[in-house]
Amino acid sequence: MDLVDLRRWELALARCGEGLARRYFAPQERCAARELATAERGFVEILGHLFGVKESVVKAVGGLPPTARLADVHVEIPADGDDKEPWTVRLSGPLGEWARAERLDVVGASAPLESGMALAWAATQDAGPRA
Repeated sequence: MDLVDLRRWELALARCGEGLARRYFAPQERCAARELATAERGFVEILGHLFGVKESVVKAVGGLPPTARLADVHVEIPADGDDKEPWTVRLSGPLGEWARAERLDVVGASAPLESGMALAWAATQDAGPRA
């Protein structure tokens, strides 16, 4: 689990600009966040939720392997923004190799809390029998 202070996240993005978003999020994630943005839940807030899920994945797998990056964690928010069902998480790079070797899939989600916080989570699940 990860608790994200969405106000601090917004300040970090304001300070660092689009470079920070490009560092942590794939183009598809940024595009999806823009498409899902509403007056109630803006682009920056959605990125905060995605960031929390990515941090939760790192905790769930026991840390980032050498050379892995948060950008290797790809979070797919459903088009309707549903935060009641787990979101698909796809891993690439060293994290993807680890997940394939361990035969694990990853899911996660994030939900807003009162007071400008978000509660994100991720969990691993068995991907099926080993070959």
